[in-house]
Amino acid sequence: MNDDDKLLKIYKKLAKCVPSIGFMSRRKRILAYLTVTINAQQMLDTEEMSEDQALFILSMLMRKHKNFQKAGMMAALNLPSLDKDTLKPIGLLYANEVRKNLNLAPVVNVDPEQAE
Repeated sequence: MNDDDKLLKIYKKLAKCVPSIGFMSRRKRILAYLTVTINAQQMLDTEEMSEDQALFILSMLMRKHKNFQKAGMMAALNLPSLDKDTLKPIGLLYANEVRKNLNLAPVVNVDPEQAE
């Protein structure tokens, strides 16, 4: 299996685990973001993918999966009010990347070595 096939398989696996986000529900959207990033972190921990691959796949989900896009945006915008212990390191890192793209200040300085 080449890298593209592996990434596509992981993308599909994460896309399937996005739960319903409800209608304008902050809580459900943040829970959806947490669900996906918890699964991504488990894949990182078992070395199914690298951190760069995880960030790439989360970016693809933001572009292609409408519910995850809404969930990711909600998590990024509400990051200052979220409990940082609830977020997995990859979830915190990606939410800060989204904030950076929106020209918002990062909530915490996320160093990949500190996140582990």
